[in-house]
Amino acid sequence: MHLSSDKSWQIGATSALLAGLVVALGGLVVAFTVTLNLADRQYQLEMLSERQATAVGVFAELTEAHVARPSLDKALASYRALIREETALLPGQPRLLDHQAREVAQAERLDKLSRSSVDAPDLRALTAQIARQEAEEVAASRRELERLRTRTLVLAIALAVTALLCALSAAWLLVRRNRSLAAMVQARTARLEEVDRSRRLFFAKASHELRTPVTAMRGEAEVALLTEDASGQDLRQSLSHILANATFLGHRIDELLGLASADDGKLQLESTALELGPIISEAVAEADAFARSVEVATVWSKPDRSIRLRGDARWLRQALLTVIDNGLKFSPMGGELAIGLAVRGELAVITVSDDGPGVVPDDLPRIFDAYYQSEPDRRRGGNGLGLALARWVIEQHGGTISAANRTAGGCCITIALPLEAAA
Repeated sequence: MHLSSDKSWQIGATSALLAGLVVALGGLVVAFTVTLNLADRQYQLEMLSERQATAVGVFAELTEAHVARPSLDKALASYRALIREETALLPGQPRLLDHQAREVAQAERLDKLSRSSVDAPDLRALTAQIARQEAEEVAASRRELERLRTRTLVLAIALAVTALLCALSAAWLLVRRNRSLAAMVQARTARLEEVDRSRRLFFAKASHELRTPVTAMRGEAEVALLTEDASGQDLRQSLSHILANATFLGHRIDELLGLASADDGKLQLESTALELGPIISEAVAEADAFARSVEVATVWSKPDRSIRLRGDARWLRQALLTVIDNGLKFSPMGGELAIGLAVRGELAVITVSDDGPGVVPDDLPRIFDAYYQSEPDRRRGGNGLGLALARWVIEQHGGTISAANRTAGGCCITIALPLEAAA
């Protein structure tokens, strides 16, 4: 879990870094575009300043040459048009607008001097002043162009570096996510393989478990049918064995379906107030046919008081029946299976004790795992699912189930369930 969250944090941080780089790249693109536009406008202003200086010089030369008035008006109109064009390019700043107003005033004065009888030196002085102003504007425009060129170069370098970082980050993130996806696919594949292996094992175990009682029933029926002079007592005994194996088979089918539903999340247990003694009595009664078939006596020591708890009566009975069937299977013929119920503190404690060979100590912690079978269990048949279902049911009731070997021989399975007041 820690590794998964750390990987998620790394991917999130990388994604945030990439997003930041993309935003920076967008900002640089905008700044680069704005700078290019400014440089283009500044270049046009420089050209207009040079053309204005030229237009003023031409106007002065035409005036000194005493050309016809229409030519002077045409030259002056050209100068005024250049001023208007320059004004249209300038941003609406008061300082720049004042400068343009002065240029318009100078154009009007040029027109006035060219029409009056004022000496030519005044006109030359004005044209010289305008030429100097335009020259200064050209110089200022060139300085601004140089500054914008430097700024454009810096932005272009920053843009290239950021684009490269974006590409590298995206590539790195893609590689990381591809690796993560590959690991996820590998884990899912391993999980599917495990599920498939578990499914095949389930069917193999279930087939073996179901075949045993079916074979026994078939054998009993065939023997009874082949014995022509069989007495009613013999037939009754055969039917009893068939009934016992059919009952055992029904128990196994319930276990298989119950465990499959529990693993799938579809098995829902009820929670109602119930008395535990009658539930145990019903489980013992259901196991009676199988107990008679294997010739094992069941000894059920009923408590002298009512023991109540909350839970699902049906599945508690099924869990207890599974434990009882397991004890009967490992009890020797002529043996005894003892079932007890007592109260210890806030717990109802059920014990199921057989006098069989017991369980290998190393196997004790694992006998409640699905599909696990000890060597004696494999010899006697079983799918390793019944006790797993019993554990699941008991744990869903907030209880515990454990197994221990008895000093006198055999195995004792202990189930502890919280009482109703403590549930």
